[in-house]
Amino acid sequence: MAQSKFNPSYLQNEELVEILSEYFNQRGNFLAKVIQADFQNLPQFNHKKNLKNGDSKGKKSVQLLTTHQRETNGKNSTTPQPSPVVNQPIQPTVSTPTTQNVEEILLNLVVKQTGFPADSITLQSRLLDDINLDSIKGGELIAAVATECNVAGKVDPGTLANASLQEIVDAVRAEMASSNSVYPEPVVANTQPKLKTEIPQVILEIVTERTGFPAESLSLDLRLLDDLNLDSIKTAEFVAEAAKIVGVSDQIDPSNFANASLGEIAQTLEKLAEQQQSPQPNSAPIPMANESTPWVRNFVVEYLAEEAPPLVSEEENWETANLFAVDNWTTAKILIVCEPTEVNWVEPICRQLDENGAQVEIVTFAELIEQRLVEQPELTHFIAVLPRNPVGEMSAVARLERAMQRVRSVATLPAASAGNREYSTVAYLQFGGGYFGRLPQMSDMEQSCTIGFASSLHLERADLKVRVIDLPVAVESTKLSETIVTELSRPEAFIAVGYDANLTRRIPRPRVQDRTLYQPRELNWSYEDVLLISGGAKGITAECAIAFARITGIKTALVGTSPHPQDAPSGNSSAEIASTLRRFSQEGLTCRYYQCDITNDKAVVRLVQQVEKELGQITGVIHGAALNKPRRVENSTLAEARKEVAPKILGVLNLCQALATKPPKLFVGFSSISAVLGLPGNTWYGFSNEALDLILRQFGEEHPETSVLAIAFSVWSEVGMGARMGTVRNLARMGIEAMPTEDGVRHFLQLMLKDPGDSQVVVTSKLGGVETMRRGFDTWRTKRFAPPATSKFIENINIIELGVEVVSRTHLSLERDSYVKDHIYKGSYLFPTVFGLEAMTQIAAYATQREELGALRIEDIRLERPIVVDPEKGVEIELRALVAESQFEHDPWTVQVEIRTERTGFTVAHFAATFVLDAVTDEPVKQPIQLPEAPLDIEPKQDLYSWLLFQGPRFQRLQTAYTLNSKQFVFRTQIEEQVPEPTSDRAFGPFLLGDPYYRDSLLQAVQPIIPQDICLPIRIDCLEVYQTTQNCASCLGLAINEGREGQQYNTSVVSTCEDGGVIEKLEGYQLRILEHRPENPTAEELAHPTPRDEQQLSAELNRRSHELDVAIPETSLEYLQGLHSLSAEERHQQELPVLSRTVAKVLKTE
Repeated sequence: MAQSKFNPSYLQNEELVEILSEYFNQRGNFLAKVIQADFQNLPQFNHKKNLKNGDSKGKKSVQLLTTHQRETNGKNSTTPQPSPVVNQPIQPTVSTPTTQNVEEILLNLVVKQTGFPADSITLQSRLLDDINLDSIKGGELIAAVATECNVAGKVDPGTLANASLQEIVDAVRAEMASSNSVYPEPVVANTQPKLKTEIPQVILEIVTERTGFPAESLSLDLRLLDDLNLDSIKTAEFVAEAAKIVGVSDQIDPSNFANASLGEIAQTLEKLAEQQQSPQPNSAPIPMANESTPWVRNFVVEYLAEEAPPLVSEEENWETANLFAVDNWTTAKILIVCEPTEVNWVEPICRQLDENGAQVEIVTFAELIEQRLVEQPELTHFIAVLPRNPVGEMSAVARLERAMQRVRSVATLPAASAGNREYSTVAYLQFGGGYFGRLPQMSDMEQSCTIGFASSLHLERADLKVRVIDLPVAVESTKLSETIVTELSRPEAFIAVGYDANLTRRIPRPRVQDRTLYQPRELNWSYEDVLLISGGAKGITAECAIAFARITGIKTALVGTSPHPQDAPSGNSSAEIASTLRRFSQEGLTCRYYQCDITNDKAVVRLVQQVEKELGQITGVIHGAALNKPRRVENSTLAEARKEVAPKILGVLNLCQALATKPPKLFVGFSSISAVLGLPGNTWYGFSNEALDLILRQFGEEHPETSVLAIAFSVWSEVGMGARMGTVRNLARMGIEAMPTEDGVRHFLQLMLKDPGDSQVVVTSKLGGVETMRRGFDTWRTKRFAPPATSKFIENINIIELGVEVVSRTHLSLERDSYVKDHIYKGSYLFPTVFGLEAMTQIAAYATQREELGALRIEDIRLERPIVVDPEKGVEIELRALVAESQFEHDPWTVQVEIRTERTGFTVAHFAATFVLDAVTDEPVKQPIQLPEAPLDIEPKQDLYSWLLFQGPRFQRLQTAYTLNSKQFVFRTQIEEQVPEPTSDRAFGPFLLGDPYYRDSLLQAVQPIIPQDICLPIRIDCLEVYQTTQNCASCLGLAINEGREGQQYNTSVVSTCEDGGVIEKLEGYQLRILEHRPENPTAEELAHPTPRDEQQLSAELNRRSHELDVAIPETSLEYLQGLHSLSAEERHQQELPVLSRTVAKVLKTE
């Protein structure tokens, strides 16, 4: 590339070369002798005889000590001089530092980064003054040290821009101390249990402690699930504890041992322990997907029409954790269980299976239970058919008994391994009209109340295919048999599917709600109202009760099974109940507590009468009473299960009956998310909460004046059964977050005051990511789509909750991101801002389920840390998108996006921005840019790039300069039409946000205004993109310098078409000064170089004239724009005035 005429050294280079050439011609021999003498006599040189490999020639190798003294900040500082090295980012190792090793790690990394000899570096050396590391390289160094010391992302490089190495060590140690590891453990020999004897014993002892099984009954052949009844959560805890005792907890994933034998676990632990027997530092854990930003959302279950998906591999499957084989009916032994009244309906299904080669038998539920047929290991399939029209005694207790007996009857089958096969099948055929009982007149727990139970069973039993097939009552089985058999045979471990009266296939899908669309309930609350709350004196219901009373002023009747604190001051719950009542009283609210067995219908009638007498008519009900005893279904009898579900189910039935003649305005049930997705060990809790929803729907149909709602909460973090029973901790291990109490109460209050449009709403925090699903928690089935193939930055997805949150990772490398080769600043390969914006745009669009974007606004763009790409190894980045909840109806979509990297442990954002979609709807006001008659004689590619703008050829889009001064720059740049190439290289698009190379030229355009301060972008308050598909081959730009504050410039940039139509605008574009170069020209001197050239020429002539003792010659200098393109005669005409002016000066001096 030709050297720019604006380069400060340009005017002197040619003459300097001539002078040096002449000097060395005359003095070369003399200098050679001086150098030879210096090598022999100077004490700074060491002479070593090279005797390696028997070399007898006595050659000398010379080592130059490269330390010299210089002034630094008023102090003498030892400054090392670097040896030549390739400038590249530091790659941290994965060892944990020992007590004395923080300093050693830092010094080693400095040597690696700079090439300075180790003995030339001290802890007093400063990053910039002494080691010449600018803010980018210094940040990389600090990040590498923090990573090696296991505090990645906790030390802010921005506060250590010119720190001494000692200050960096102190900062790292301070973070290590706050992380409860003031100094890492020194390296010691492994002292873990002896491999072949102690590890098996450790495992057996843990099993005894956790299960209560006698030690003599255990062997290493037992399996965690099949034999020890440990579900996936307890399995993970067991393996984690064993690994911790053995000392290999950071090298094992407990979730991979769902049904392993104790012997297999012991062998794995032995191998891992053997690998670390030799003394060595512990390896730092590989960073996994970080926790997402906490959120709580409302979801409603919709029943979407979906065709059966094609069979896919496990890696491509978004639905289920496990894929078994497609059923081979010729080896199947099937038991279909139904009531006697349904045998005729079942027979067509039996014939269909028989025609496929299966052995099929039909039995009644009574025969199944009496003959204990479920215990026969040779049976491969159990299909329970619920009654289409329940018959028999219609009391609440009788109906509940029958419903529970049916769902349990086929759920306690032996492990599949007992029949020497991979899996068995449990299927429920129920009759909820294809909508799982959510249609009017279909809400009956005897007909359709299995999804909560079956989902939990699936999560407990990794050896089962589980099916819930919801069917229409009026359609004959002859039309359904083939469809049923097809759903049974599919490879998914779990399927919940419905078929409506038109045989449309429907899948229950939770969908996040836009809460701004909720309509106010037509209910008025005052002191005259009475709210009865069962289970309301403690935990979640107490928090919600006092919050609702606070904003409405209603009177509250809290109901529980415990005695009143006045009657039993020392009771187990008395202190908590008294505290709740005291809180009501302190806020001036009316509240009374009543003891009642909510499962006793007569007691509930008396309760209602007493509340009405003392407080007034009950106008609102919250049913929060519940009992949860987590255990696998086979570990509880039917009687025990009935006792567990009674408070929830019999309680709501009794309340409905007692209030039937005076129905309340609002009847709310506190349900659980287990009703929708199940929970391991919670089959009956899932069943009871699903039944609660169905019962409330039925009550609402019978009493249209009553609004009904089941709020299916996920686990709460501080209060409630989940917090008391340790469920929060167990779920957190699976990536499932607990809901903060404050958020739960806020969502509850809104649902009390506004209508969500459905009788059931799920209120939940994050329910895990893709890894959680792969580990077995796969029943939360929001609609998921793979990202478009054109979104090349979205690859390895860790978290996907479309409409809420997406987190994915990708690897940047010079092969797949070749544009980085043209974006090198002082040896550092920088990930360009414009490609960061493109990556963030792709994940924002994916999170909001869009494949195209129109006009949009990107706010609060923060470029807080550079992303440096290692030219050899690349760098892993993480894209995170969180869709914010709207505050008001018709608000635009807002998505908060971040880019994190492995260099800071994926803990902090390097780039961040807020995307505002659908906000820019009107055409912007045209902004015509005034152009002068002729452009400046500046050729950007030759005159601006390289010495001033570091961007390489791909990014060199500035074409023409029209106006340039220290206030503004008017320029022309170029947008190229996207022509994506069939390559994995992201340099070639496609680009969702439009041409990034053109956009980079807008960012570059500020630098020519401030050429003496070399800057990099740090923030853009607002980027508005109006025409992402703009076809302008060429467009105009205006960059304005709005002032400087300290080390920061504030600017704005706009690009337009020729007619002034705005393409995009950057407002609040801020740049930080990295380097001041006073020798560079100013913006005015770039535009009009004559005065500066005259000054430089005059100064040089004065110096030379003084040295040579001659008179200073008279000169005239003028910048003649476009001179090179003129003919000789035209050039002479332009040059004549300059010549005349010079002659006049000479004549005047004479």
